[in-house]
Amino acid sequence: MRVALRVEVRTLRGVQKGVANLVRLLSEYQVRASFFFPLGRDLSGRSPVTTWKDRASLGTRAMLYGTLLPAPSLARAAAAAMALARENGHEVGLLGLSPWSWSRGLAHADAPWVERQCTRLWEAFVAAGGVAPTSLATPDWQIHPQLLGRLTRGRYRYSTLTRGKLPYFPVLQGVRSAIPEIPTTLPTVDELLQQSGVSINNVHEYLYTLSQRVLPAGHVFTASAEREGLGRLPLMEKMLVTWKGQYGSVGALGDLLQQIDVATLPYHQVGWGVLGDCPTAVAMQSLQVPA
Repeated sequence: MRVALRVEVRTLRGVQKGVANLVRLLSEYQVRASFFFPLGRDLSGRSPVTTWKDRASLGTRAMLYGTLLPAPSLARAAAAAMALARENGHEVGLLGLSPWSWSRGLAHADAPWVERQCTRLWEAFVAAGGVAPTSLATPDWQIHPQLLGRLTRGRYRYSTLTRGKLPYFPVLQGVRSAIPEIPTTLPTVDELLQQSGVSINNVHEYLYTLSQRVLPAGHVFTASAEREGLGRLPLMEKMLVTWKGQYGSVGALGDLLQQIDVATLPYHQVGWGVLGDCPTAVAMQSLQVPA
């Protein structure tokens, strides 16, 4: 059983506290992960319901970011957290500029907006001391054909933008990505907690059962620096213990990619689907198409 860890970092508190907590925990268990950082602004206050629910971990000030308080820049804090992750052997990738904006606007944006966002993201990455090539994720698995067109091999090794079952080259509205996509295969903790009989006390057992299903390249689990890195840190430890077990392995997405002959990967269309009670459609691996 192989599980790769995809860690999304979305907010100032996640950058400042959640990443450090996860790095310490992962070091204790000698596990690598892939961290994906935003380099724009924290607009948490524009999602008042979500921010109110997470106020204990995000802080009460976050409820006002981007509304009554200026949205704080994430770039400087992210640069320090990226360095910390690298120094401890983890992969570092990008999650876009403002996670709030990308989660809600990327899929329906016009091409010039996506082009500007991609240009600004790479400029911010270089200014933060980034060294190419890296990888790209999107919050809530959002995608746009213009984004696929900007995924060049000179800048990115791989992307992780969708939900699916195996690595592939994504195709959307006639645009083909030049780099492999490593989709998330497992449900998040939040998704599982919506199911009857699942609680914070046994959710790790459900995840373990799902991860035992054999897939060609193993599984990918998406964790949150704001959830698994803060209030759910003990749960994250349970998951690591369960997954490593006697024969299991846990690593970064790049570790998974090294075990694949990229030249043999298929091309698949990207579709859209809704998961559980989530109101936002997410990008999903769909039908295979000719190479």
